[in-house]
Amino acid sequence: MKKYFSIILCSIAMLAALQGCKPSQSGQEETPSLEPVLSDDPVPSEEPALSEDPSTAPEEPSQDWSWENGYPKGVSVEVFDEDFSDGGKCHGYIATIDFSINPNLKFNCLNSSKKKKPTGFFADLQESNGTPCLAINGGYFAGSTSVSLVARDGKLVISAFRAFNWPNDEHAECTMYPVRSAIGRMGDGHFEIQWTYCTDPAFRTHTVFPSPLDNNEKTKTFMTEPPKADYCEGTWSWEPQDAIGGGPRLVKDGKDVSAESYWGECLDAGGTSGFYRVNRTAAGITEDNKLILIVADGRGSNDSKGYTLAELAAKFISLGCTDAMNLDGGGSSCIVGAEGKILNAPSDSGGERSVASAIVISELPH
Repeated sequence: MKKYFSIILCSIAMLAALQGCKPSQSGQEETPSLEPVLSDDPVPSEEPALSEDPSTAPEEPSQDWSWENGYPKGVSVEVFDEDFSDGGKCHGYIATIDFSINPNLKFNCLNSSKKKKPTGFFADLQESNGTPCLAINGGYFAGSTSVSLVARDGKLVISAFRAFNWPNDEHAECTMYPVRSAIGRMGDGHFEIQWTYCTDPAFRTHTVFPSPLDNNEKTKTFMTEPPKADYCEGTWSWEPQDAIGGGPRLVKDGKDVSAESYWGECLDAGGTSGFYRVNRTAAGITEDNKLILIVADGRGSNDSKGYTLAELAAKFISLGCTDAMNLDGGGSSCIVGAEGKILNAPSDSGGERSVASAIVISELPH
């Protein structure tokens, strides 16, 4: 009973103390009660609680995104010279693009209905696609039309040609439906090279196949009709963000597949000259998703013979590429580097050749 009585007294005392701090109805302050209020709570410390001042916290060092030697972070270009045992030589350029170091690098695959020189693709890159730093020629074309696929910003804008007269239009013996390789950057940022065919031209749908299927130009064996999306198991619709076609595939799973791909993709009659040393342009992928671009001079430019497809495949493998493919070559081979200047020596008498497509590497604003 005493316990309850004490509680009541404490409550009355607290109410009295609170009322003592309020102004009276007459406008004069009442004298607060001096009677102590008992509490079981500990007495608070007179020292204020310490809080961390965010202004004194150490700042993280900011990234240095300045360009060096005309290239942004993550892009490097080097010259190489390779001597062959038969006395021949290949002079060329290797560009390495590392998107993990600089996520603002952009892989642009471009086409032009009127054809442009690689320097033109470089100079005309839209501002929304960033500042260009590197360009190479793209896939194959006939007249002013690209016959290799081009995908840009998630849309397939140019379908790969579905049929060709073999060996050519003037002396056609049959119609062929080639399944050819293309390199693309997917939505999650990883690169891949696939054998593809446009199975639905109305919607520009390209299907991935596990091989060039039943075509073999060496034996003059060709599919009698275009392959459908369900032609064989393990196929799916290919939906890259950006992609460009060409051929043949040079490296698959770290192994040279250039010879069988060359015959299977039916590129001999078209003038790719797979077993001769000529100018070459090609793209490869390393296991850690670096993009490797190679442009080799040929036909005597820079005293260079060029590469066969097998020699080009070996070069990619030596650089750590697990996958690689060939693009258009010969007089089309061109690499544009820092400040939009041509680095190699194109073999056409007029210099760089106008082409239907190109790959341009740029850097978006940080």
